[in-house]
Amino acid sequence: MTEQVKADIAERLLFLGIGAAEKAHLARIRPQALGVLGPALDRFYGRIHKTPALNRFFANEQHRIGARNQQEKHWKRILQGDFGADYVESTRAIGNTHARIGLKPQWYVGGYALLIEGMVTDLLRQYWPQPRRSFLDRLLRRPARGTSGEEAAAQIGLLIRCGLLDMELGLETYTQNLDVRERSRAESERIQSLAALSDALADALDRMAGGDLVQQIDPALENGSTRMSGAFHRACEGLGRIVHAVRETSGAVEQRAREISGSTENITCRIAEQVDALAAVARNITELTSSVKEVADEARQADTTVADCCQETEQGRDIVAKTVEAMAKISSSSNRIVQIIGVIDEIAFQTNLLALNAGVEAAHAGDAGRGFAVVAQEIRALAQRSATAAKEIKSLIASSMEDVQRGVQMVDETGTALGNISTSVERLGTAVGQIASGAEAQARRIMDINASTTQLEGVTKSNAAIVHQTSGASQKLVGDAGELTRVVRNFKVRKSPSRPSQRALEGRKMPSPASTAEKV
Repeated sequence: MTEQVKADIAERLLFLGIGAAEKAHLARIRPQALGVLGPALDRFYGRIHKTPALNRFFANEQHRIGARNQQEKHWKRILQGDFGADYVESTRAIGNTHARIGLKPQWYVGGYALLIEGMVTDLLRQYWPQPRRSFLDRLLRRPARGTSGEEAAAQIGLLIRCGLLDMELGLETYTQNLDVRERSRAESERIQSLAALSDALADALDRMAGGDLVQQIDPALENGSTRMSGAFHRACEGLGRIVHAVRETSGAVEQRAREISGSTENITCRIAEQVDALAAVARNITELTSSVKEVADEARQADTTVADCCQETEQGRDIVAKTVEAMAKISSSSNRIVQIIGVIDEIAFQTNLLALNAGVEAAHAGDAGRGFAVVAQEIRALAQRSATAAKEIKSLIASSMEDVQRGVQMVDETGTALGNISTSVERLGTAVGQIASGAEAQARRIMDINASTTQLEGVTKSNAAIVHQTSGASQKLVGDAGELTRVVRNFKVRKSPSRPSQRALEGRKMPSPASTAEKV
């Protein structure tokens, strides 16, 4: 239960004078009220059973007993003074049920009148029974005891106020349901009207789809509004103008499409020639690339060979230098040998002189020195042979020194030649390296050119495919333009479509379409 509902219930209770004291009073009279509630409900549903207009709402006896028990449960909550959320929910459920089954307010109010009347009657019978006096009362002549009139009036009035509050809440729910049903009925009628208008519009659109652009929608279907019929008429006139424009331009479109088709076919042939030319260029460039790569590889191998030759030349120069050094050492050794041989020659000369002197002395000695003379003679002969050998060795060494000098000179010349060769080989290696680098760079450039040519060939082929597709599309466009011309001739339009007139804008009935229609 929302705060607004709580406030509404509190306001109603305040207006009816049902406060805490009255709720407590209800609790006090609850036993007596419950005692009369059951019989009153029995009489009330017995009356319903005898009334065909009300009995028709119940399927059978069990249904009626169930409704009676629900009412008893609801009134027990009222007699308890409980006007909270459960009570409001129960009241709304009863009101919704009565509205749903179509119970008229006359039976609703009459039912409350009968039920409250039965409960009040039974309570009055309880409050004013036959006076009974006890023996002491009779002895003392006291009046009979019972409920005072004010108290009975207060209790019955409180019961009536509670019953009328319940009836008012039920009628409010009932009225709200009736409003909803009335709105639903109006909405249903509006939907039916819209459905009829929608059907008419659908039929008109079907005819429009068939090419009829001079038809109209009956404004009477719009319940006084002419907006839909006027809008539809303006739409037909607008479409008529469009059809006229399409008819006038479709021929030009077809002619332009034929021109485009011829141009694209010509472009297709030229692009095919370009593709063939590019393919030939690509093949030649591929062969040139292979040749340049081979030249670059051979130049790189030559550069490697020249580098090896330079290295071997340097090694030869080192060997020549070592040879010159060795020959210098040989020359120095030969000079030392010459010096030694000179010493040996001088020793042999001195020995020969000594042997000669010894021979002279031996001759002077006579027989005694004869043996010594023989020895001296041998020594002299040995010295002469030594001198002769020394001369021969000296001559040979001199000849060798001349050969060594000539060899040193030749080795020097060889070293110089090797140096010149090494320099030339280095220059040749540099040139070959530059040739190899240039050949490689040229090979890379040619490969780039080859790749670009291949890419250009692919792009050209792609363009050829696109142009071929364009040619096909243009040919299809020619067919479509012809088909469009044929289709627009099937539309039925007005002879001179113009801007919608004020008559059309107001949705008034237009002249008969048959009098102004034509085949485009």
